[in-house]
Amino acid sequence: MVFQGAAGKRVSEDVGTLFTTSPPLILLADAERVARACFPGSVACAPLTGERDVNFRVTRVDGSVLTLKFINSAEQLAETEMQVAVLKHLQGAMSVQASHHQTVDTAGLAALSDAQVGQTDTGSTRDWIQYIPLSGGEPIRVRAYGYLQGAPGTGLKADPRAWTAVGRAAAALNRELLQFDHPAAHRKFLWDACQVLDLQPLLGAVESDTERQMIAEFLTLFERQVVPVLDSLPKQVIHNDLSPSNILIDSDGLDLVGILDFGDMVYAPRIAEVAIAASYLMTYSSDPLTVLACVLDGYTEVLPLTSIERLHVLDLVLARLAQRMVITSWRAARFPDNRAYILRSHATATALFNHLYADWKTAQISR
Repeated sequence: MVFQGAAGKRVSEDVGTLFTTSPPLILLADAERVARACFPGSVACAPLTGERDVNFRVTRVDGSVLTLKFINSAEQLAETEMQVAVLKHLQGAMSVQASHHQTVDTAGLAALSDAQVGQTDTGSTRDWIQYIPLSGGEPIRVRAYGYLQGAPGTGLKADPRAWTAVGRAAAALNRELLQFDHPAAHRKFLWDACQVLDLQPLLGAVESDTERQMIAEFLTLFERQVVPVLDSLPKQVIHNDLSPSNILIDSDGLDLVGILDFGDMVYAPRIAEVAIAASYLMTYSSDPLTVLACVLDGYTEVLPLTSIERLHVLDLVLARLAQRMVITSWRAARFPDNRAYILRSHATATALFNHLYADWKTAQISR
């Protein structure tokens, strides 16, 4: 399905193919073959959920566990390289863990006639393999990384201590990422909140006329009031998706023990990290601005924020909520079989956007 924007632009001309390309057709047998050949000691595979890639949990004879990722064919080589590089950069650097990268056992690779070591612009690598699925087609990249233990972040308690902990973890991660950069982080990316104007060609996917008009009005105000100041904000590479789906928590539900999925990393204002993390937590409270304040407090326990960053944090909260409303509607229409997973946070994002928008609009007009 292709939607037309107000300016008549086709969506396919405005967004990357990563969001319009179906995940690869991968069977459990594919995962078992790759795991046993390339990661010695693998004994069992089980499917995991995913939106763009196909993932499996791999159990090994020594008790260790890996995540095996069959990568969407539309993911650029540089994006894969960036995700591997950041795991190597963060290994052992934080109390809140990131997964360790797992290299390929090339001796076992010889057992797969339809696979070879990964290829980069400068030569071969053991960071991934090129694999032709049993269903056929072109080779795709497959990589593995440690499967972190912890409770799902969806169980985080609606408690100021938990919200503050998320802010602290975001700042600790940003502190480590200050020394990390990669060309792929500077790509044009639909989930970059600072590039929220790229939603305009997708607005036709929003079924509600009222919500579609409100988002269009928000984008107009954002372009006029916020875009001119974005370049003045402190920038760095950020995770860009510290949602409950991408964090692991302790048994008390009050602190973070792991951070997952670095595939959405971008070079952006660091305050966007706070805004994005808070935008998910704010949907679980009747007092969302208190949640935002707690996340900010936690962040500043580790890193200071400027007054101009604080001034614009809510702008970027609304930007992420608008993305969650529009992009998920658009992708659900394209991939109806995965609709439930894609739309898992759509309703809560819409409710929070509606709750915040009127006061935000008044504040923008009065600036």
